[in-house]
Amino acid sequence: MKKILAVLPNSIAGSLIIRGFASGFRANGFYVLEKDFRELTAQEVSLFKPDMIFGYDYGFLMSDDTELRSLIKSNEAKWQLVHYFADEPDGKYAYVNRSELYEEYKSMKTKTFIWDRDFLAQIDGANYLPLGVNTKAYRIEPVEKEYAISFVGRPLSDKRQKILAELIRQFGQKLNIFSYEKHFLQSLDDMKNKMLLNEKEMDTYKSAYRGYLCTEKDLARVYQSSIINVNITLQGKTSLNYRVFEVPASYGFLVTDHTEDLERNFVISRELESYKDIPELIDKIKFYLKNQYIAEKIAINGFSKVAKKHSYTARADMLLRACGLKQ
Repeated sequence: MKKILAVLPNSIAGSLIIRGFASGFRANGFYVLEKDFRELTAQEVSLFKPDMIFGYDYGFLMSDDTELRSLIKSNEAKWQLVHYFADEPDGKYAYVNRSELYEEYKSMKTKTFIWDRDFLAQIDGANYLPLGVNTKAYRIEPVEKEYAISFVGRPLSDKRQKILAELIRQFGQKLNIFSYEKHFLQSLDDMKNKMLLNEKEMDTYKSAYRGYLCTEKDLARVYQSSIINVNITLQGKTSLNYRVFEVPASYGFLVTDHTEDLERNFVISRELESYKDIPELIDKIKFYLKNQYIAEKIAINGFSKVAKKHSYTARADMLLRACGLKQ
């Protein structure tokens, strides 16, 4: 049985993605060892003798263990190095303030897969592979609706903060925000400095914070118990972020910003909903808050689509074939 070392990043979203692919590799008949890059050692890799080392963004290059980095790079011809980017390769979210990794990575012999077509040119020979989802990981017992409007993710960047500020003005305490505490605290400073909200609105925004979610089950409970889940894409130009797959996988109703790939993968207004600007988002939220039963029907259709077409088993099969590890 061929063996794959799946290197987990220091990122909740990234770890969910790598674990999703790992489940897909196993479903395709491979033995998989999952290991956090901060805990991985050179001795462990040598003993495991992987046929493939699979990483998120810059993977093992993020390690401070020089022995580990040297060992893997010196065996790049023997252990096939495969990286999946769900961030922009030449961007701060991928190399985390270590921009030198971009040039180092390009000098290595690797197989690269990127979730957004517009970033393929940044890495020679990169392959397009959209994100997927492991629906089993998001399977929970049915839950009652608890939240009106939910946003899960970093409440950072002008785009996200302008939308969240308008949601506060329009819907007040109906908005619920789930993120790392440090990211939410940073957003408080940003909102104040950018004068996006007045003092009263800032108090409402502060009260919208509900903590962070670190497991698929935690995410699924929020997605399913929310009447509306709002997605605001932070990166990418044409493709779909992980939220577009994990919300439907949880039987949650999603309203996401429109991208080119959305219509290639989903039937809008039947399997999920989209918006092209803030006024359209506000109008659609108002409609679905009044017509919850329609949102629930769309959520069921969305689940059926991701289960049939966007599983990590299917994504892993495509990746393994492209790497020559499966015929």
